[in-house]
Amino acid sequence: MKLNPGFLDNSFSFLAHSNNWLLILACYLIAIAVVDLFFTKIIKQKVVHILAVLIALSILSVITVQEAINLGRTQGYEPDQPIKFSHRVHAGENKINCVYCHTSVNDSRYAGIPSVSLCLNCHNVIKNGTNTGEAEIAKIHQAIESGKPVQWVKVHKLPDYVFFSHAQHVNVGKVECKTCHGEVEKMGRIQQVAPLSMGWCVNCHRETSVNFNNKYYSSYAQHEDLKSGKISKVTAQDIGANNCSKCHY
Repeated sequence: MKLNPGFLDNSFSFLAHSNNWLLILACYLIAIAVVDLFFTKIIKQKVVHILAVLIALSILSVITVQEAINLGRTQGYEPDQPIKFSHRVHAGENKINCVYCHTSVNDSRYAGIPSVSLCLNCHNVIKNGTNTGEAEIAKIHQAIESGKPVQWVKVHKLPDYVFFSHAQHVNVGKVECKTCHGEVEKMGRIQQVAPLSMGWCVNCHRETSVNFNNKYYSSYAQHEDLKSGKISKVTAQDIGANNCSKCHY
């Protein structure tokens, strides 16, 4: 039986929103058991006290594991930004393509943050925002005049020891932006919707079919197996996406 790497991400997920209550419950169990064992002595069977303490320690262990798993993850992170930029207005209502602003997404590890000069392609003319009037757009002009870049707050973060390439996923793999970033066209303020955990990435590699019509994959041996009918599809895992050295090197 193979252990799913995403198992720990999903195990005890029902505890994620109730850890505080469980922590209080565990502390109460230990306190009641100890007080009754040494002082009140209402319950005569010591096995009950031992059982209560063991249950409490089990709960504390589960909470510890869950919190350790979540350490450093920021799913749901939705910070304030120096300019109240709305993806809902730009990508949603005005249908601006992601690549227009995130210009390096097809050729680089990073999607790229648009410079204020790119913003001015539109906002030299459009100076009154849909939701915020002139105040927020004026900050773009102030940044140009001062020569100081806008200090955007990074939302989606990966550990330094993880290699990730937008070009590999978006350009070669043809992965849609919303697969990882959610429906940004509906977001007034950008939010991290995916856990971005290793288990989440590994499971995606297992389930996602690779489009072998892309010339990037022309040298892969699986072409013959597809033609012969030996296999019906090729997943990212089948071509080495889940090899440790692909992301950790």
